[in-house]
Amino acid sequence: MSTFPDLAELGYQIVKELGHNRAGGRVTYLAHRTASQPPVVIKQFQFAHSDSNWSEYEAIQREVQLLQQLDHPSIPHYVDSFETPSGFCLVQEYKPAESLVFYYHWSVEEVKRIAIALLEALVYLQSACPPIIHRDIKPEHILVERQGELKVYLVDFGFAHRGGGEVAVSSVVKGTLGFMPPEQLFNRQLTLASDLYSLGATLICLLTKTKSTQIGNLIDSAYRLNFRRLVPHLNSQFIEWLQRMVAPSLKYRFDSAAAALEALKPIPVVGKTPKLSLTLPCLGLAALSCLAWVNTTLKPYSQTQSPAAIASATAPISRLLKTHQCPGCDLRGANLENANLKNANLTGANLENAQLTGADLSGAHLTGGVNLGNATLTGANLENANLTGASLWEASLGGADLRGANLTGADLKDANLEGIGTNLERTNLEGANLGDANLGDVNLWSANLTGANLEGTNLDFANLAATQLTGANFIGADIMGTNFIGATMPDGSIFNNPT
Repeated sequence: MSTFPDLAELGYQIVKELGHNRAGGRVTYLAHRTASQPPVVIKQFQFAHSDSNWSEYEAIQREVQLLQQLDHPSIPHYVDSFETPSGFCLVQEYKPAESLVFYYHWSVEEVKRIAIALLEALVYLQSACPPIIHRDIKPEHILVERQGELKVYLVDFGFAHRGGGEVAVSSVVKGTLGFMPPEQLFNRQLTLASDLYSLGATLICLLTKTKSTQIGNLIDSAYRLNFRRLVPHLNSQFIEWLQRMVAPSLKYRFDSAAAALEALKPIPVVGKTPKLSLTLPCLGLAALSCLAWVNTTLKPYSQTQSPAAIASATAPISRLLKTHQCPGCDLRGANLENANLKNANLTGANLENAQLTGADLSGAHLTGGVNLGNATLTGANLENANLTGASLWEASLGGADLRGANLTGADLKDANLEGIGTNLERTNLEGANLGDANLGDVNLWSANLTGANLEGTNLDFANLAATQLTGANFIGADIMGTNFIGATMPDGSIFNNPT
């Protein structure tokens, strides 16, 4: 004898159970309409269950009202709803798909397709008037159909909220820990960027093969998702895109699903970012190889430049790439993107306005007044590099790895180290000038900032746990959400977690 509810009088015949939450009194069934036989999903909310909470009825009513108005291929359509003696039932069209909690070896390309499909659904939701915020995106609420063309569905709108621009706060925090953005966790106003954090966290779970229940293992004390080390095979642009999706601070996140989607589509998901190249013929010069032409761009080629002049201008770069030795060289404006300069000797060199995106400068000697003013070092590897006294004014260092680097006395005034992956862990910044620099979301764990100038610096949501800040100047610094736990403060006291 079947133990399933008898819903024949309401026009439905239950075939099997698809899932349940016994403690919460929620059971999901696969069923057929008696008349037309199309498969449907029935979610039964057993409010008469001894452990159930009738307060959830409001969430179900809200979900019904929303689903009745939605029409998108990635959102299963609303079919019906009705009360039963034990509670309430919501009926939606059935999709032969499994949720992302079930383990499957997703390729990176498939993850990108899942991301695009979900972003398109969010664009649809955010274009509603007023816009709709899902508030509970996680692997459990995403279904993927793998038979034939990959099809993706966003489900469970029980926490969804309509709001114009920003969603007003409520007295109860709703969502799932680890997937909620900080503004939702602390019950602050939500924006269109809030669902992006949850989606980004979901994609990171897929890419790192992390179970949704274990996402806390990737989150540090500043509520940052540290996953980069787990995905070394991914294209750096894709990693940076993911980091923007899960930036703790709203101002570093994409501001809408449309913006995130536009940024994602052209990004290759695996391999290195392609280098810029020159489409020029080889000149057959002994001092200049074809490889130097491919990897080096100093000036646009001009027919008026003689081969001797070209060779003279590119000689320092050719020498550097071959020998990793170029102390005192004039490399202003040089294109060294993705160059291998590990342990290079660039003492006293002039690299003003140089393009060093993604370059490997780990262990490099950049002392002797080296000038990196206005240089682009986005995503560069400067681990254990010696930058004592270096000039880095207005330099772009977003996403750079500066772990263990020595920046004693360096000038970083107005430099941009905008967080999301920028790592200054254990970096020596004693006496450094960081006035007005952008260090939002940067990891400075256990760094030495003794006597550093941080006047007017943006430190929003930066991780300064266990840092040495004795004698540092914080006048006018922005420190919203900054983690100072265990740090030695300017007055010599240890900052402890407030109770």
